Amino acid sequence: MNNNENENKNPNEKRRIGKKNTYFNYPLAFFLCTGVGALILSLVWLVSAFTEIGGFSLLVFATVLYAFAIFAVVTLLAILGRTATRRELIIHRFDKMLDNMVFPYIITNEKGIIVKHNHAAHELFHKKAHGLMPEISDVMPFITPALIARSVNERVELQYRVGDAPDETRYIIIQSTETLIGDLKKTADPTKGIYYLTTLIDITDEKRQLISVAKRLENETIVMGRAEIDDLKAFSNSTGISEKDASDKVRELLTDWVIHLNGSIFEPETRKFIIMMPQSSFGRCIRDKFQILDTIREAVSTKEDELTVSMGFSATGDNLSERMRNADIAFEQRKSGNKAVINTAGEMTYYGRDRRKAISEGTGEYRRIGNTLRRLISESSGVLIMGHSRPDYDSIGSGIGIAKLVSDIRNDWHIVINDTEDENFSRITEDIRGKEEYEGKFISEAEALRLVRSDTLLIISDVNCVQNMESPELYRALREKTGGKIVILDHHEKNDRTAESDFSYIDTSCSSASEIVSGVLEISLHRSKLLGEEATALLAGIMLDTKNFTQYASGKTYAAAEYLSRSSGKAEKVKKLFDADYETFSAEYSIGSNMRLISGGRIALCSGKGLSDEAKTKIVIGRVADRLMNMEGIMASIVIAENGTRINASARSGNNKVNCAELLRGVGGGNFNNAGGRSEELTMREFEDIVLQNVERFMSENIDSGMKNSNSSSQ
Repeated sequence: MNNNENENKNPNEKRRIGKKNTYFNYPLAFFLCTGVGALILSLVWLVSAFTEIGGFSLLVFATVLYAFAIFAVVTLLAILGRTATRRELIIHRFDKMLDNMVFPYIITNEKGIIVKHNHAAHELFHKKAHGLMPEISDVMPFITPALIARSVNERVELQYRVGDAPDETRYIIIQSTETLIGDLKKTADPTKGIYYLTTLIDITDEKRQLISVAKRLENETIVMGRAEIDDLKAFSNSTGISEKDASDKVRELLTDWVIHLNGSIFEPETRKFIIMMPQSSFGRCIRDKFQILDTIREAVSTKEDELTVSMGFSATGDNLSERMRNADIAFEQRKSGNKAVINTAGEMTYYGRDRRKAISEGTGEYRRIGNTLRRLISESSGVLIMGHSRPDYDSIGSGIGIAKLVSDIRNDWHIVINDTEDENFSRITEDIRGKEEYEGKFISEAEALRLVRSDTLLIISDVNCVQNMESPELYRALREKTGGKIVILDHHEKNDRTAESDFSYIDTSCSSASEIVSGVLEISLHRSKLLGEEATALLAGIMLDTKNFTQYASGKTYAAAEYLSRSSGKAEKVKKLFDADYETFSAEYSIGSNMRLISGGRIALCSGKGLSDEAKTKIVIGRVADRLMNMEGIMASIVIAENGTRINASARSGNNKVNCAELLRGVGGGNFNNAGGRSEELTMREFEDIVLQNVERFMSENIDSGMKNSNSSSQ
């Protein structure tokens, strides 16, 4: 019943649908009827020509035949029209609908031939289409058959230029559907094969909005940075260029660079800069790999030395303060000068050429020291060289090495030594004093004071405290009276008693002063070569302070020893200098037998009677202190010896936990693992009390407190 109602309810719709499904080809019907009429007239003419049938009969026959033919043609075309399927009609109507769609589409084969496109796609053609089926690349150069094939599996975003202006850039998304027509094995049929229906979606407006937002965010995001001039004082000493002139030039270059990047630069401290710039400008810095670093280096540096700048930047952080902290972290991560470090969420990126070189490559700090010394020597009227009082092999050897550098430039130099009868001095200079170039070069304090002028240069090695110098009076004469220049080269740690100087190089990572001087000589000697006796003296200084390369030796130490060996330094001869005689051996046994453990058995302390010769006493207590470190559980050793009115001490530690310089604070100095002490005013008891107080304070503040904190945190 419902079905009948539906049928009765929509009769017009049914007829309308049926009518839409019928298609009659009127042009074809006209041509067929005309052709059939012509054929019948021809047939009637032939019949009349070969028969005697009357004209009326032929006319009737022709009329009837033409009527039947017309009926047959119309009926046949009507039947064919009624057989048009719904699928064909839908395809036909969809084809028209696609032609009228707003978005562009094209149909191509696998060779890129366009077989169909709509009007919207035609508007994208850059060139006029030639022929009925042009190639896609001819009319749309930015699309290729390979690109269409790739867009079947993924959406391809493409940008292209319509004209030369930047605002003519267009952005489209390409996506294709692949279909297979016919049998690919029948290659003779050109219509069969793979075809692609490709849609082109214009996203230019959306893309331009995104680009505009990204640029606005990039311009509004501020990058924080920090910059600092590297080793300005050392550069000034090395080249003679004033610090002000050099820093002014760097400041000018940095300011121009930052302003060109639309940023701001501040100088909160002298020669230290804070930099702010937009993220967009910072991207340019990254692209050119911070060319400003080389610009500054090439503009300010000289043949003698180079001046560089280090930088640290960060764009990550919720606010400017946090970005500045991240920039500081990046700056501290630089491993040498001429570096820019970028902190991106904790990941460091480095730009710039590494300025550090090894000693054997002829560059680095030793070259800078050599350049500075050569300039100061050239500017002086005379050079005086001295080490510490009661000099050991390192003090004497480094002094001889400095003298060699001076003699390469001028001949007006002297080494200050008060006691030429000292056993250490006598043994190490036995061969050197016989050389013509050293004749009259070793002078006393009194003779040195008579040579002091306003342009005299004093070079001090292996000591940085005035009280421990071979001639404190000579130092004061230049510093306080004449205004001469003073240079200090040392490997002991600085302290509150470290002397002031015009130039100093104090490197506690070096084993000895002789190591420093050897490195400088390898690079800085130009006109002369190191004599074998001079190389042996320097080697003796290194071997003394490294205990025959068993302590404190680094790569630089071995590099220096290798250079001295090439210069005919004799290690076997140095070894003989350390051979102990009977008196020394007995003193070692006597002092070593008087040992006690302090600070809970962690520190070994020895005290006793020294030898009449202070130099031998220092050798004895050093050897005893070294041997005590072989005891299990000992963190440090201290040996004190009395020698007439003088008291000498030696301290050792080999675990980087106990600072020997702190154990002998107030009575000596040195570095972390090796220190020495001396006094002529204190008694043995007073000296020991100072040492015991230093031990108790250091252990409680640095060792015991750390253990307590560790225990409390573990609980």
